[in-house]
Amino acid sequence: MTEEIAKYKAFVKQLSDSNDDRVFLNSSPEHAVVVTAQIFRQSTHIVRIFAKNLCRTIGNDPEYIAALSDFIERGGEVRILLNGYEEECARVSNLYKRLAYYKHLGRAITVKTTTVFPYLTDDEDQKEIHFTIGDDKAYRIETNIESRTAECCMNGPEVSNMTVEFYDKMFNDENAVEVDILRMFGYAG
Repeated sequence: MTEEIAKYKAFVKQLSDSNDDRVFLNSSPEHAVVVTAQIFRQSTHIVRIFAKNLCRTIGNDPEYIAALSDFIERGGEVRILLNGYEEECARVSNLYKRLAYYKHLGRAITVKTTTVFPYLTDDEDQKEIHFTIGDDKAYRIETNIESRTAECCMNGPEVSNMTVEFYDKMFNDENAVEVDILRMFGYAG
């Protein structure tokens, strides 16, 4: 870990521990892992994720997988909605293997696909966004999915609640289809 990432990790943890409502930015895949891992660490009930496929950079990072696993071990629920799901990529992903294992154990894990490409309502260019919300409180909204630039807050219930409402509509929509991760990894007949 570089000194810059170590300082950023300490900064994000301090914001989380102190319930600081400061909005901050992240600007790299490494920063994204730091923020999302901290969201898993501070959350107690549910983490909602909207992403393309979670097979590569961030979803494949060992720190991300460890933080998600610890959250699930503490009884947390994980809901994932993907708009660029790739089964072949998922089949070789350590993240998906771990999710299937925990789902097999009866943990609250749901992975769905959608054809929706969300964007911020005030964005005239309608650039696609990805986001993670922890316990209706913490959020990371990726405003540039290529560079991983995001707006984050560890204690922003107002934005989080609006985002959760939007997320739940997409997640519960009849066009959102559940991915059978159990069957993918041989847990179901």
